[in-house]
Amino acid sequence: MLFAERPVLQVALLENRLVIGREGRQGKAADPAEVVELAPAGAQVPAWQPVVAALAGWLRERQLQRARLRVFLGGQLVRWQLLEWQPQLASPQELKAYVQLRFRATFGAAADSWRVVHAEPVPGRALPACAIDEALLAELKNLQDTVGATVVSVAPHFSAAFDRWSGSVDKAVAWFGVVEPGVLTLGLLSSGEWHGLRSVRHADAADWRAPLSALQAQIQLASVLDLAPQAAPVYLVGCGTDAQDRSEPHLMWLTPRSGVGPGIERMAWGI
Repeated sequence: MLFAERPVLQVALLENRLVIGREGRQGKAADPAEVVELAPAGAQVPAWQPVVAALAGWLRERQLQRARLRVFLGGQLVRWQLLEWQPQLASPQELKAYVQLRFRATFGAAADSWRVVHAEPVPGRALPACAIDEALLAELKNLQDTVGATVVSVAPHFSAAFDRWSGSVDKAVAWFGVVEPGVLTLGLLSSGEWHGLRSVRHADAADWRAPLSALQAQIQLASVLDLAPQAAPVYLVGCGTDAQDRSEPHLMWLTPRSGVGPGIERMAWGI
């Protein structure tokens, strides 16, 4: 596969897959994305390590060391929390410390080695926050030294997908979910405000339906919204089927009209 000088590549990193697409004119997909399957990482190896190594090798093999990379992280490489609004926090530094402490309280000392980021705070609203292994971010930055490629952006697939599709989600009460191989991330929204956000692992991209109802129930129990878990529409993006199942009218797939291919290929574009 040949690319122009200084190509822009869209890259999705998953626990055992690498998805790469070339960005053409006006940011559109130039060719179908390429999917590289990887062996599962060993128990003592960080889940992200094999896929970053595979990315470096892929760039070398195709002599694309000068590429610019837009990277999207699969749900297995990101930890999410929805944090209650804390009106007593008076500065960005206090908010950052609070978010870091909440991740440590939930995930233990491992959170000390994660970079924690959060959405722009809105007074009175819960705050979506995520954590990414600092070593993963450092290794992506090191691609500049090891192969010459430049990472120009890194974002969780879930947040990129929501930014892309938020205008299509019901403005009253709705679920927004991202289906990926091995993980389902689901959020509950009302009038643009998050009331729940969780991820759950599952066996395969085809098995995401199995944990959906239980995940909805967990989020509903933790929220203050008065609705049955199945009452609101569920908007989905990602690697599941796009066919509208008439037996499940509440499930609505959000799919681009053209240009990025089916299923997992969309992950290279964050949608």
